[in-house]
Amino acid sequence: MTVMRIYLTIDTECREERLRGGRLLPAAGYDMRVWGRFSNQEQELGIPLIMDEFEACGLRGSFYVDPFGADYFGRDALRRVCETIMQRGHDIQLHAHPVQQQADWITRKVDPPPDDMAAYDLDQQQQLLTRGKQVLIDCGVPGDNLVSFRAGNFGANNDTWRAMAKCGLSISSNYNPCYRTRNSKLEWPELEVELFDTGEGVWELPISNFVEPGGGYRHLQITAVSLAEMKDLLCKAEKMGVRELTIVTHSFEFMYLESVENRTGRLNRVNFSRLRGLCRFLADNAHRFKVETVAELSGHLPEMRDDNLHVLPHGSRFRRYGRWVQQAYKRLDMKM
Repeated sequence: MTVMRIYLTIDTECREERLRGGRLLPAAGYDMRVWGRFSNQEQELGIPLIMDEFEACGLRGSFYVDPFGADYFGRDALRRVCETIMQRGHDIQLHAHPVQQQADWITRKVDPPPDDMAAYDLDQQQQLLTRGKQVLIDCGVPGDNLVSFRAGNFGANNDTWRAMAKCGLSISSNYNPCYRTRNSKLEWPELEVELFDTGEGVWELPISNFVEPGGGYRHLQITAVSLAEMKDLLCKAEKMGVRELTIVTHSFEFMYLESVENRTGRLNRVNFSRLRGLCRFLADNAHRFKVETVAELSGHLPEMRDDNLHVLPHGSRFRRYGRWVQQAYKRLDMKM
């Protein structure tokens, strides 16, 4: 029986200025949004915490790092992020939130750049990818290691695949069924579960989803699903013969950022418990699930595939109720 390959992917990004309920949320840079460094906490609650949990279980992750925040928050700050991830043995791939080229757009009273890649034409997407790659290379990431791209908000379209091929990026990780009615503009005739050939010179590593009880899709993102659901779906996907499964999280999912001005924040205990539990489950079941990086995947891409699955596993109604309780607790905890 083929061992399922698991990809632990972390979108790593700053935050541009935002309006919420008529209130300005200030831009948040690498210290708070990526490192998770707060004046009221001794422990870093961002990528160091994530890497600690991975490494305690002998796992490696793929960090999809946005380069455009460096336009506002500084190239040196991004370089330190990249150096630390690589020094600790993890993988860096390209992410993109073009809006962060003008992270202070509200204060400056200008229109922000579109944040979804699908808002740009093919040439513009190629230019963004080329510039993004070069920024990461300038920050110490070996160019040969950059093989994959994920659009912010999963906001890709078919031109994104074409632009990637022109930029030498062979693995897309943008196909996400639960975003098909939201930011994603990818057009594809079938429901995909595993790695598939786009026909555009790029392979697509889908974000893993399941069918919700009652219909609809939900993706395997740590802040979005419970540990019980993740374990359940891993086991169901294994029984179905799924060959690749991709889990998503973010550099900021394990913290509550309380105040940018006062530099205060605290641990998101529910999400952290999910992360720790997932890592331990994967380590305890290493004979069933092989965790590898996206860069490692690029070294054994198939020549072709014509036997892909096109059916998603189904979630559990009982476990969904448990998730609802956890999510309600998080909303209360965030306000405390």
